[in-house]
Amino acid sequence: MSMDKPWKIALVLLGIFVAGALTGGAVAIRFVQKKFAARPMPEQWAPMQMKRLAERLDLSPEQKEQLHPIVRRNMEQLNRLRTYSFAETRSIIERMQREIADKLTPEQRTKFEQMNKELRERAQRFQQERGGPRRFGPDDGRDRPLRERPPGEKPADAPPPKPGGG
Repeated sequence: MSMDKPWKIALVLLGIFVAGALTGGAVAIRFVQKKFAARPMPEQWAPMQMKRLAERLDLSPEQKEQLHPIVRRNMEQLNRLRTYSFAETRSIIERMQREIADKLTPEQRTKFEQMNKELRERAQRFQQERGGPRRFGPDDGRDRPLRERPPGEKPADAPPPKPGGG
């Protein structure tokens, strides 16, 4: 056996390992995307919850009638909280990007803006694949450029809404 074979074997094994890692990563990403895309939309939350309760608890028609407004009201509140959370997250990211941009050289700022543009485009493509911005609630501004804030949206340092809708 000559001395040049061990490094060739190691190189082949490394290639197999890398190919396996790339394939496994691609499969995992695809799996997560499918699971994420399969999540119910907010307008489906209340009917799904009611169906689950009715089936598992064998609810009477009177109980269904009593529980429906409770489930609907609370699922609507969860959707409002989710929409607020998305808007707040967006505002924090925008503030962070402004603070970072202020510390960069003009050349770095240009690269940073390009990087952010690519991220927004990727997010927009993902949204379009999932059905567009309505998926996240009415007019939450997700189809606008990052630097704009939707009308009525509070800045990131504004206090969160009080529980109970106040």
